[in-house]
Amino acid sequence: MRNTPITIDEQKSIRLEILKEVDSFCREHGVRYSLAFGTLLGAVRHQGFIPWDDDADIMMPLPDMLRLKNEFQSEKVSFCDIDTTSHYRNAFANMGYKATYRKTGMVATLFGVGVDVYPIIGIPDTKKERNIFFESVKKLQSYRKKYLLWNSRITKYLPFGAIPGFDKAIRQYRDYFYDSSVTYDEASSFYVVAAPIELRERTIYDCDIFNKLIELPFEGKPFKCIQKYDYFLRLMYGDYMQLPPIEERKPHHGQIYYWR
Repeated sequence: MRNTPITIDEQKSIRLEILKEVDSFCREHGVRYSLAFGTLLGAVRHQGFIPWDDDADIMMPLPDMLRLKNEFQSEKVSFCDIDTTSHYRNAFANMGYKATYRKTGMVATLFGVGVDVYPIIGIPDTKKERNIFFESVKKLQSYRKKYLLWNSRITKYLPFGAIPGFDKAIRQYRDYFYDSSVTYDEASSFYVVAAPIELRERTIYDCDIFNKLIELPFEGKPFKCIQKYDYFLRLMYGDYMQLPPIEERKPHHGQIYYWR
């Protein structure tokens, strides 16, 4: 493996290549997807990557994501989640570029530069059931965070990828969403399996959010986007067409990636 860091511009080129492969697969197989979060915002506001952004996101209903997981094949890109990739740390998935890696402590991971894939699941419609749902999520998330904290502290100095029980904690957290999506199908409200649960009111959507997809230009190529992008982006960002202050225009993830 080379120890050569990948520049932000190189990362964008790689992520665009991944997006093109995923888009091609989804069109060929009738799989629904949409650009999401900062990538959707970039398509609307910049017609491409937000200049200072350092990741890329798509979202898709869980049944479509499972088809992507089971049917997608590529020489350059692999589907990564806790089932396919040891010590994967998130409930959402990632389309990783095989020629890249990053480090967890002293160990190189299989998932390097990639595009995050957020499954959209059904959740309860009533306030009471929804509160029960999110209380369970909160407990599992707390359990996961403890493992993430101890894992980062211990593996920083030792040559192994994860402490015992790490993968189990991640899988329990992920499986709760998957099992819930079977219980609450697409007739219910939608929730995107994403970042902190404190943002939950900004990541719960009307059940028709995937009923209509359109195309928007992104780095010179049309990609699928939800027609209700204004509704989605206002929930998440408020006045999303307003640029942030100059001091906030910087990468937020800060991951360092390397070429294999």
